[in-house]
Amino acid sequence: MLLIFLLLLGCKKSEDITETKVINESELKSIEQKSTNEENVPIEGKWEWTYNPNNEDVPDMLFTLSIQKSNGNEFIAQYCAIAEKGNRIDCSNEKEYNVKGIIKGNKIEATFYSFFDNKKTKANVELLILNKDSIQWQIIKQVDFEFYAPTKCIIIKEKKKAQNSPVCELPFDLEEKDKLANLDKRKYLEVYPQLNGEKLSQVKKIISENTEDNPDEIYQINNKDLGFDSFVYCTYGDSDSQSLINIKNNKILANEFLGYAMPENKTYRSFVINKDLTINIYDVDYNSKSKKILERYQIMSDGSIIKLK
Repeated sequence: MLLIFLLLLGCKKSEDITETKVINESELKSIEQKSTNEENVPIEGKWEWTYNPNNEDVPDMLFTLSIQKSNGNEFIAQYCAIAEKGNRIDCSNEKEYNVKGIIKGNKIEATFYSFFDNKKTKANVELLILNKDSIQWQIIKQVDFEFYAPTKCIIIKEKKKAQNSPVCELPFDLEEKDKLANLDKRKYLEVYPQLNGEKLSQVKKIISENTEDNPDEIYQINNKDLGFDSFVYCTYGDSDSQSLINIKNNKILANEFLGYAMPENKTYRSFVINKDLTINIYDVDYNSKSKKILERYQIMSDGSIIKLK
């Protein structure tokens, strides 16, 4: 009974948000009519639908569909459905296409399975390509397994950002970063974008050749155009650590150890890089989350990092 209630609730929310996005059924029919005249609309890429009626920092529901380029009329995609403000996550960390079907003009007839349930159980879904920016997702038969994708919604194509080198605005707060990563993946990626592409490879090479570290994640921070680049890099393993590094002309100007965590310890070391480029280092209790300041540092205009008294 609880499962049926959740599915009905998901259907109701989907209907509500569909009305919000397309205003009414007549406008939806108008969009559908226009779409029938469009051919070869590119659909590869990431599409998204959000249900956030109260305009809160964490939406009630988030649904993304990553469509892979296919051959001929073959359709494959992977969805990620997050419901109940992040308490229900129907996703996979691996590349796994759980939506497959056939493209017929501006319609796609497909089946999907839930990452939350038995992958052998599948349901039918129909996707209607409305235009180059909108696709209607609609589950067309009753589903008898647990899933958290919406029953019906309009997914919108994600726009590519022009910025090639993402920069994190200050403050850079390790505690808030980790909380946001668990609560709202989309906002987390916006607030704490990781380096990627050629710049990631370049910075990673500089770090590995000049230190004993091999970073798993690298974030560039906005240091107010001081004439060098500042990065926070993270390494994960039996213990986790974070360091700050300043680089100019492919050379390291300064490197400061910031954070450290090992599960066997009672406390861990955390930090905040403030807007004025000062850095607070904290000792945080794993259980109570109480913290006390250990050290303070300052990023200087010449690229050095000095300890404050």
